Amino acid sequence: MAWNDNPRGQKPAGPPDLEEALRQLQKKLQTLFSGGKAPNGDFDLEKHLTSKKNGFWLAIGLLSLIYLLSGIYVVQQAERAVITRFGKYVRTELPGPHWIPWFIESRNVENVEQVSSSIHGGQMLTKDENIVSAEIAVQYRISNLQEYLFNTVSPIRTLEQISESALRQVVGQSSLDEVLTTGRAKVVVETRKLIQSSLDYYKAGLIISDLALQQTKAPDAVKEAFDDAIKAQQDEERLVNESEAYSRKHVPIAEGQASRITQDAKAYQEQVVLIAKGDTAKFALLIPEYRRAPDVTRERMYFETLEKIYGQSNKIILDADGGGNQNVIYLPIEKMMENARTNAQAALKKSLDGQSDNSSQPASISSTAGSVRDTERVKHSRGAAS
Repeated sequence: MAWNDNPRGQKPAGPPDLEEALRQLQKKLQTLFSGGKAPNGDFDLEKHLTSKKNGFWLAIGLLSLIYLLSGIYVVQQAERAVITRFGKYVRTELPGPHWIPWFIESRNVENVEQVSSSIHGGQMLTKDENIVSAEIAVQYRISNLQEYLFNTVSPIRTLEQISESALRQVVGQSSLDEVLTTGRAKVVVETRKLIQSSLDYYKAGLIISDLALQQTKAPDAVKEAFDDAIKAQQDEERLVNESEAYSRKHVPIAEGQASRITQDAKAYQEQVVLIAKGDTAKFALLIPEYRRAPDVTRERMYFETLEKIYGQSNKIILDADGGGNQNVIYLPIEKMMENARTNAQAALKKSLDGQSDNSSQPASISSTAGSVRDTERVKHSRGAAS
């Protein structure tokens, strides 16, 4: 059988007629709200009762739907919601969608990540009985929403009173100099600790995120005197720092110089002692020889002394006979003597400046002078002997 064949003469199946559907709905609504009257105007009791019942249940359904939809709410990421049932705390809701039954439970949503601030302070008395004006800026946020809502009547007012009391207590235990200059950081730390401990004791549900000391100043009547005192303290600190820097710069240099002089003195001491011991040993060895042959030993010592003296002397000796024919030798004797004096002065200056490398030159000069005196005594003794 083909698809178009319809043995009963019915219309082929197809999409519903929209106009026909609207007409049927209109008839049903007229029947529902017409109090049981038929479209032709006759009263139908059964239809009347049915329409009343349907209207009641429809109203109940609509009200129930509205009630269910009105209890839906969403808690944002930075918020928390406290749920109460007939005024009593039940639970705290986290971020996300939630539902509560109205008229039975209620919600209170607060932002727990928002940071608020308040400024507190005034004129206070310090430990040394001076008056100072101090202010602090307190930044806080909600840490426990249940405690914040139910434990205190006004958490913000409680925070203000606690902050002022803590600041007065800390300032009252500090001197004026500490509050104005050196002890500001300590005042901030102690005040914050006292405020937080008091909030925890009262279970106010607040936490201090930051605290800053806004300003500390003396009263206007004595402001100039206090400014002078502060300036004097700053000058004192600057001078102390400069003196410490000077000390750190020059003390190591002086210690190094003292250590070097001490080492030079010890080295010179050891050198002189060793030389003296060597000379002593030398003369001790000459004693037996002198006892065996005194004349030979004396003559040999005489020539060795002359060799040592004239080897370090700038004197020039010309041996010329008394005859008429003699060679006259012209030498720059004055220039040679001037150079010798210059060298002697330079060696003396270096020794006075503490130069250890030239410390032996004055000793050689003194030894040369002593040797010259010894030579003169030897000459005198030889002349006397002859």
